[in-house]
Amino acid sequence: MSQSRNRMVAPRNVVNIKQIYIFYVLKELAKGKEVFGNRILEDFREAFVNNNLPLPVSSSTVYDTLYDLETRGYVKSKWEGDEFLNKRSKKIYSITDAGLLYYTTHVADYIDNIKKTKSLLDQLIYMLQK
Repeated sequence: MSQSRNRMVAPRNVVNIKQIYIFYVLKELAKGKEVFGNRILEDFREAFVNNNLPLPVSSSTVYDTLYDLETRGYVKSKWEGDEFLNKRSKKIYSITDAGLLYYTTHVADYIDNIKKTKSLLDQLIYMLQK
């Protein structure tokens, strides 16, 4: 007896969440800001708190993204804290020239891809509802 499976099929160019993290971190750093992992996590949680389907945000994905960016040479980090006041240290990230170049070279294409994906999904919704 064959069982049918109920599974969703998604378009091929569905948005990659890790890539969104990469461009978001680089965007914030390109503004001259220094960021740390929990700040990025809070930014995403705040941005999507009122959505019907919240964006799955995990600290492991954020920290993996920051590690990956540092490994690629797009960001650099330093530890910040005050041992005298027993203040917990945190790793602060800043952008490198290579990171700025990567961001400015690729972000427009990525945004265009997101728009194309949205357009495709809008068309699929229309086809299913008409």
